[in-house]
Amino acid sequence: MSISLSCIFCKSHEASSLAHIVPESLGGKNAPTGRPGVTCDSCNQYFGQKVESKALQSFPFSAYRMMRGIPSKKGRSVRMDTELGQLEASITPGVIKLEPQNDQLKAFVGQGRISQFHLIAEVSEPLAVARMLLKIGLEQLGKNFYNVAVSDRMSEARDFARRPGRGDHWWFILRTEPREILANVQDNTSIEIIEQEDVLVSVMRLPGITTFVPLEKRALPPAEKSLSAPEFRIIRATC
Repeated sequence: MSISLSCIFCKSHEASSLAHIVPESLGGKNAPTGRPGVTCDSCNQYFGQKVESKALQSFPFSAYRMMRGIPSKKGRSVRMDTELGQLEASITPGVIKLEPQNDQLKAFVGQGRISQFHLIAEVSEPLAVARMLLKIGLEQLGKNFYNVAVSDRMSEARDFARRPGRGDHWWFILRTEPREILANVQDNTSIEIIEQEDVLVSVMRLPGITTFVPLEKRALPPAEKSLSAPEFRIIRATC
């Protein structure tokens, strides 16, 4: 017997097709899928257009997609503007195309005088990233523990993900290890819901990237000095 589910974000009963919990533009074709009905089509579209599109343009996900050559859902290559010109991902992980912005730079690249570039490792869209991580965690929770995902316990996380108010804030922990991004050729993506000190936490793992986001606002971030930098950082997001 099938059970009619309400969307965990807007409480509607609209049917939803099977969708990826982690955006396909990040986790690839094999990204974890959710439970039909947990998120309605309207909310899925909203997150895709208003939240995920911004989050995927921010470090570390923009660099991750570039280095691993993960195309958009429509099959478009990832592109990024830099001081040298426009970078474009290729179908071969680790191989990046560069279109120099002028003839002089093009000549320097051809002569080997320019052989490397640097990406700024700062989260440029902390609000969008935090909201995307919450959405991912809540959908993973709804996949296996639907009653918890729709409970009052998760109301603040649902509100921040779908409709944050001015001044609302959240935090998450980001771990990055660039060498691991290319060391693992498999597009392995996993999401785990764990409980730490009576607080539910969503942990997402990609090759070279791990994120930790509390699903309850009462959780306090750990002391900065307790984390090994620069691999681990606390990122704060405010609407």
